[in-house]
Amino acid sequence: MGTFLEGEIFLLVVGFFIKLKLLNPYVSLVSAMAGAFFHEMIYFLLGKWKGREFLLRNRHTRKEYRRAKKLLHRYGILSIFIIRFLYGMRMIPMMLMGATGFSPVKFILFNLISLFFWAVIYLSIGFFFGKAAEHFFGEAKEYYFAFIGLVIVILLLLLVYPKILEKIRKQ
Repeated sequence: MGTFLEGEIFLLVVGFFIKLKLLNPYVSLVSAMAGAFFHEMIYFLLGKWKGREFLLRNRHTRKEYRRAKKLLHRYGILSIFIIRFLYGMRMIPMMLMGATGFSPVKFILFNLISLFFWAVIYLSIGFFFGKAAEHFFGEAKEYYFAFIGLVIVILLLLLVYPKILEKIRKQ
C-alpha cells in the first residue's frame, strides 16, 4: 500500500524494519513492486484512454508532458529506468507512455525490471540506515523508532519545503 502512494520514503522505512527483523525481505520486495506496479498501470491505462487531453489541460502538466515526451523520444525503453529514479515525475510519463501508444507488453516487462532495481536499491538504503542506527544506538530498539521517525520527518520536510516556498512566492 505504501509504494502505491509514496514509494521511496516507504521503502526506506521498510528496509529499516527489515534490518530490525520485523519484516521479511522477500515479501517486502514483492509487495513493494506490486504496489508501485499497479499504481503505474493505472496511469498507463488512463494515458491510453484519455492521456493526451488530460496532460495538455493545465500549465503544470503541459510542461511536464513536454519534458517527459523528450525523454521518451530520446531514450525509448531506457526512459522507463530513468523515470523510475526521477522523484515526483512518474505519473505524467506513465500516462504519456500510454497516450503515445507505447506497447503494453514492453511497458509491463521493462517496468517490472526497473521496479526490481528501484525496490532493491531503496530497501537496501533503508536497511543500511538500520545498520547505522544499530552502530550509533547499539541494541536499544526503543531508539530505532525515534531514529526512523526523525528520518521520516526530515525527508518529508525536504519534500514539502520547496512546495511551500513556491506557494509563498506565487502570493
